[in-house]
Amino acid sequence: MKLNLRDFLLKMIPYVLSIAGGLVLFIVTKDDVHDPNITDLINNIAASLLSIPLVFLLYDYSNYRVSKQLKKTLSDNMNDKINVLLLNLTITIRQIIGMRGRLTFASLNNMGDISLSHIATHLKITSVLMTKLRQSRDNMDDLIYHNPNSNVLSADQVQTLASITRELSQLINEHDFRRNHRVAAKYIKSIIGHITDWMDSDALAAMHFQQLLGTAELDSKDTKK
Repeated sequence: MKLNLRDFLLKMIPYVLSIAGGLVLFIVTKDDVHDPNITDLINNIAASLLSIPLVFLLYDYSNYRVSKQLKKTLSDNMNDKINVLLLNLTITIRQIIGMRGRLTFASLNNMGDISLSHIATHLKITSVLMTKLRQSRDNMDDLIYHNPNSNVLSADQVQTLASITRELSQLINEHDFRRNHRVAAKYIKSIIGHITDWMDSDALAAMHFQQLLGTAELDSKDTKK
């Protein structure tokens, strides 16, 4: 977080004035006021002025720590949801292009090396897979634009997810209206690239994605049993 010097100085003005006022009252009372009652009154006012900055600084610090923890919790929750969506989307794409074998983090990265011609040749979007693509697009769109906690994502993260949503929409439109496998393959390759970019940009997201892959594999084995 970058510190804005101007905002910091403006925020410190009330604290500085309060401390200065307390010191002035204390000095004036000590040298020029001789009535004990008035002296006690002014000293109490001076003490209050001197204590106000400390109270507000402690409040600001506590509020900062609480807000930071809340933002971290919201960010972790948002990243968990996004990773689940990306995992489901990855599985759908693998089914669309006929990929078999175990899905691992390494195999996900290798998906980016698949050629357009290979994707176009093996591409097959059934009605079930198209429904899954639409669900992925709609869920991701809701998560980015209609979620009140979407501000916990960085600008780069929002851009990556928005790019995936856009490419999904273009892939769906291509399938609905023209069904040009070469063009559809271009959108799929772009989506794969954005998914790997998401993992590369966040080490924690990549770690959690690996955990999700392990969970998905266990669920798959349990289903077969």
